[in-house]
Amino acid sequence: MKTEIQTANIEIMKSTDIPKEEPIERRDLFTFIVSVMRTAAMYTLRTEYQNSYMHLLTTVLSWSYEIFTYFVCVHIEILFMCSLYIYYDDGDLEFLVNCLIQTIIYLWTISMKLYFRRFRHSTLSDIISTVNDKHQLRSAHGFTYVTVSGALRQSNLWIKSYVYCCFIGTIFWLVLPIAYRDRSLPLGCWYPFDYKQPIVYEVVFFLQAVGQIQVAAAFASSSGFHMVLGILISGQYDLLICSLKNILATSYLKMGATIPELSELQAAQSVADAEVNQYSYSVEMQASMTELMQQQGPSNAMDLPTAFRHSLSRCLEHHRYIICVLEKMERFYNPIWLFKIGEVTFLMCLVAFVSTKSTTANSIMRMVSLGQYLLLVLYELFIICYFADVVYQNSQRCGEALWRSPWQLHMRQLRSYYIIFLINSRRPFRLTAGKIYNLNVDRFRSTITTAFSFLTLLQKMDARG
Repeated sequence: MKTEIQTANIEIMKSTDIPKEEPIERRDLFTFIVSVMRTAAMYTLRTEYQNSYMHLLTTVLSWSYEIFTYFVCVHIEILFMCSLYIYYDDGDLEFLVNCLIQTIIYLWTISMKLYFRRFRHSTLSDIISTVNDKHQLRSAHGFTYVTVSGALRQSNLWIKSYVYCCFIGTIFWLVLPIAYRDRSLPLGCWYPFDYKQPIVYEVVFFLQAVGQIQVAAAFASSSGFHMVLGILISGQYDLLICSLKNILATSYLKMGATIPELSELQAAQSVADAEVNQYSYSVEMQASMTELMQQQGPSNAMDLPTAFRHSLSRCLEHHRYIICVLEKMERFYNPIWLFKIGEVTFLMCLVAFVSTKSTTANSIMRMVSLGQYLLLVLYELFIICYFADVVYQNSQRCGEALWRSPWQLHMRQLRSYYIIFLINSRRPFRLTAGKIYNLNVDRFRSTITTAFSFLTLLQKMDARG
């Protein structure tokens, strides 16, 4: 019986009736985050020009900009490593920890630029094109429906606020030398020459400013893209959940049901419609009976089991698309999030240590800058863990959504379909860090606890020294 149902589903899926006219226009969902990636030279500049000269010019500019940003980040990384080596025996723990913080930050920046642009660029482009081409805009026709607009609004709100915070937090360091007026540099490190000389100081300041912008763009791009994907996939789960809840109404429309039959079914489903917090980002809207009758199929077109298979196959196809994107997202991100957990742990520990250790005359401004770094590190870890947890929670809710339909009315005819779907929906999807740690809110809390345990140890070592 199970084999026959699965075979029928495969045959029906070849002619799945995805609506042709959708209420909102399909558009690029990653315009803003891709522009940030291009700022960090983590994504190619636009090269789809018909004019061969424009294509060549864009390619040359893309390569030149990428090489320049690598030069800026790598030379700053080398200078901080030299500073650690040269001043190691001086005993100034605050200065050494400051250098170590910047060494870790620029090492992560360079790694992300290489990972996104060189090592996994094809996977990144595949994820973007797959989501843009195949995401659904609204749920199936039924008594209620949701659209993707709610997830898009939340995605734009979250990513823009996060990117602006990253740029403000890192560029704030550039304001400090201007405020002090002492020809100091935003990043205090060793130079093999006198950088305070005229013209030399301006060039060095410019390179450090570019480096800070690259840090902000790289950090915002790496975790921001993860956040955008998490919100968009959660929005697709909202559409799937609504389609599953309305699956009997969709089936009735394919059968050519009459208004009294639809009204009776709507009354049975009204209890589920009143349930709160069914969706993560979408707002459920009611469809009028007139609109439903316009979507109705030819009278007596098919019986209930056949119509239900048609409706269920559309949901299965949508669910497979969601899982496909999540698997690509997991393969792309799980190697770097393992290192990210360690990087965030050490950065929180070191930034908190320097903030409590700073006693210089201008320490107030420095503490504000370090405090911004600490908040940004916590913010980044939060969005990585929180949106992975949101995806996990949504992946558990497909079975619950199917139970919200008035299943009791046709359980004898449709029992096997319900059972098979419910069994398969019991496997939630988990995003991981290196397939070792599950990314969730508990991981966020445990990472903070570990970081401040290291902070206590570092303070004890400093006191003994």
